[in-house]
Amino acid sequence: MARGPQVPLRARADGGPLDPARRRGGRRLSVTVFVADGCPHCAALLADLRRRRVSCEVVDLSREPSRLAELAALTWERRLPVTADHERCSIGFAGRSSSWAELGLSPPPRRSG
Repeated sequence: MARGPQVPLRARADGGPLDPARRRGGRRLSVTVFVADGCPHCAALLADLRRRRVSCEVVDLSREPSRLAELAALTWERRLPVTADHERCSIGFAGRSSSWAELGLSPPPRRSG
């Protein structure tokens, strides 16, 4: 798995824990990897996961910028790649990462409330 800072997932806005059985398209997912075009560390992580035949959902934020809000809900870090399972996020790969700004990604607007 990616090596880098390990941070606990954020809690929901109401303070409760995040659902450990995240689902997409009716399938239970155990690992989600957030990447973007132009990120050499993302490419290296994906190559490593393919080499080791790790099954995961890959979210390419360059193609799905609407999912930035999902990532922002998981961790306050604004760096890629991010590997998330049901309880932790790992930021970066082999000790390296790229900032959202370096990759031309804009953070989602903050919700007022």
